[in-house]
Amino acid sequence: AGGGRVVGLAHHRLDERAIPEGSILVTRHLEPQLAPVLAGLAGLVSETGSALSHLAILAREADLPTVVGVPDALRRFPPGTRLMIDGRTGEIDVLATDPAADQPVATP
Repeated sequence: AGGGRVVGLAHHRLDERAIPEGSILVTRHLEPQLAPVLAGLAGLVSETGSALSHLAILAREADLPTVVGVPDALRRFPPGTRLMIDGRTGEIDVLATDPAADQPVATP
């Protein structure tokens, strides 16, 4: 959906707690209520949506790396996973996972 390339830690918005600044937010849908948090994010990954959705357009205007249409993103990228995302190509690389998540660490 746009915005270049970034490395950061995945975060899921499961409740109303603040999203840590510099996180890559992994979400099921590109919800309009996420617009206020875009400024504090390093990147955005969504299971659904398109590059033409309102939130994707706002993210692109903010030059926020954004990848949309990623099947099972919430399951594939648990909180604490170190990701590299490229909004221009749609590429997502898992650089490392949180040991507490009990998943293997991927090598770049």
